[in-house]
Amino acid sequence: MPTTTLATTPLFTAAETRRLEQIVNQGGLSYLQMMENAGRACCETLQAEWGAAGKRVGVLCGKGGNGGDGLALVRHLQTRGALPFALLTEEPTHRDAEEMYRRLGNAPVYRLPMEQEELERLLADCDIIVDAVYGIGMRGELPENIRLLFEAAAKSPAQKAAVDIPSGVWGDDGGAAEGAFQADLTIALGCYKIGHFSLPGAGYCGKIVLRSFGEQEEDRQTAGALAFTGDARQCAALLPPRDPAGNKGTFGNVLNIAGSRGMSGAAILSTRGALRAGPGLVRLATAQSLLPIVGGALPEPVLMGLEENEQGQLCWQDKLAPWVEKASAIAFGCGLRAGAQGGQTLERLLSLRRAPLVLDADGVNILAQWPELLDKIGSNCLVTPHPLEFSRLAGRPVAEIQANRVEAARRFAEKTGMIVLLKGSRTVVAEPGGRLFVNCTGNSGLAKGGAGDVLTGMIAGFAAQGTPLFEAAVLGCCLHGACADLLALERSVYGVLPSDLVEVLPILMKRLEAPLELAQI
Repeated sequence: MPTTTLATTPLFTAAETRRLEQIVNQGGLSYLQMMENAGRACCETLQAEWGAAGKRVGVLCGKGGNGGDGLALVRHLQTRGALPFALLTEEPTHRDAEEMYRRLGNAPVYRLPMEQEELERLLADCDIIVDAVYGIGMRGELPENIRLLFEAAAKSPAQKAAVDIPSGVWGDDGGAAEGAFQADLTIALGCYKIGHFSLPGAGYCGKIVLRSFGEQEEDRQTAGALAFTGDARQCAALLPPRDPAGNKGTFGNVLNIAGSRGMSGAAILSTRGALRAGPGLVRLATAQSLLPIVGGALPEPVLMGLEENEQGQLCWQDKLAPWVEKASAIAFGCGLRAGAQGGQTLERLLSLRRAPLVLDADGVNILAQWPELLDKIGSNCLVTPHPLEFSRLAGRPVAEIQANRVEAARRFAEKTGMIVLLKGSRTVVAEPGGRLFVNCTGNSGLAKGGAGDVLTGMIAGFAAQGTPLFEAAVLGCCLHGACADLLALERSVYGVLPSDLVEVLPILMKRLEAPLELAQI
């Protein structure tokens, strides 16, 4: 699968980072010189951020390449007038790290093991503590002696920085070991990693500063990372073009199957989200009993009332089939209620649909209750669960999912062939081919019932206009979060309502069309 062509920020795995280093090396720069550059860049960053001259700096160095960066940092700190020391967790075994150790000069060197009280006194006396123990290749749990080392560092009042990524954070996906190093500042070397932005790992990074070890921008592009992040202005490049001479047929039509007895709000919010995204026509199929309510709230969509069973679930009716067959994009699940009737309706839908399909809320729950339908899903389908819904669908505990959101989403996408949008702070969008987007917009104002319905409608609206489904999901979740950020500036996160998101979306898109920078968005 090709990487995105957007002017977004690529996020690298460990393997992709090594490929980047190999590209730089083939361009004529030795690995030793890259390590030297990394140490210098870290020193300059500490000086710029906190001022290092005259300060006591403890650099915790592992045996590998990350430790070698730390040893190079110690030497550069000395030349800048700092008072650094190296604390070796093990003797260097990496060839270039061994060379950096030989070049260390007269800087003090301490070694583990140490008595815990002695270790705590040593680190308590520091102004800055720098973690250079493991780096991006680390997986699994931290050894006990390293956990104790990081516990001692946490007790120190010193400011804390990490070289490349905090030790214990998994660069490939943002998972984190118990006791991972908690940094105030992370100096990303050469490229950003997925673990810098995906939770829970992102919570250990603090401020992230990208510094070069000798690579050029074209080297990063050649390395070809599959994951990326981006702000609202960058993702706005995915907005579907508008033909000035177009008509309502030009811009596609959305079929939204949503709402059941007592759930009119879900039908209204998802439909309004679709309308504001710009399609030429939106059709809403909802419970017959809801028609007076949604008809009074929504003058724009074409409405169809469907029969309901005693539990208030929609029943499939063949009159819906032409709408399914003509749709440019379909949204299914907002406020539907799960159950046997929902499974039958989804099964009929899957047998007829040709358009991109967005399954949200009870669409996800229905799929979890009817797992045999997974074999009938086909391609071009997006599921948009929150962690509890995803737990039901994937058969994994919520805590396990939240401990490694990227891995959970990627695994399910590869297994099923569906695109997965895993909601939550730092929403993740994973595609079966390996592309991944980590969203950094949004705030806790979105933690309200109905916000997800708006998102579903937006994604379906963008997809109906020809935006590929993965890109429509990226665009939808980024702008959805940016709307919440814009509203929070005016109303605080407490006062953001899902209906507000719909109203501010066109205002946001208008601002993104203009050559103006959006403050804080």
